Amino acid sequence: MKTIFLTAAAATLTSSLALSTPALASGWDLLGTLNVREQVDVDTITLPGNRKFDRIRICAYRAPVRIIDIDVHYENGGHQDISTRWEIRPGDCTRNIDLNGNNRNIRAIALKYEENSWRLGTATVRVFGN
Repeated sequence: MKTIFLTAAAATLTSSLALSTPALASGWDLLGTLNVREQVDVDTITLPGNRKFDRIRICAYRAPVRIIDIDVHYENGGHQDISTRWEIRPGDCTRNIDLNGNNRNIRAIALKYEENSWRLGTATVRVFGN
């Protein structure tokens, strides 16, 4: 009886994890992970070295997140400000966000956001580049 229960519990856990993790096509690199609280916050992901990408994508985990603003800073001193009001549900991602120019060398990505649920607690945001 214990074996059947443990097998059923493992199957349930595996299927729920699969549903909460957005599937990304190959070629997407994880650029950074941030924990989001209920208050509006600004955090910056700094990328070391020569990291060139054509687009980025932001995914939410464990709780919904409201993305207010994205500011991408390039190695050449330029930046791209992306004003948004996106609500991302847990397990979902934004659309692909095309970066201005060709194959841009990203130095840092600043995100202004807030966790958008009073019950679910801390959300996690992951930023991917392609």
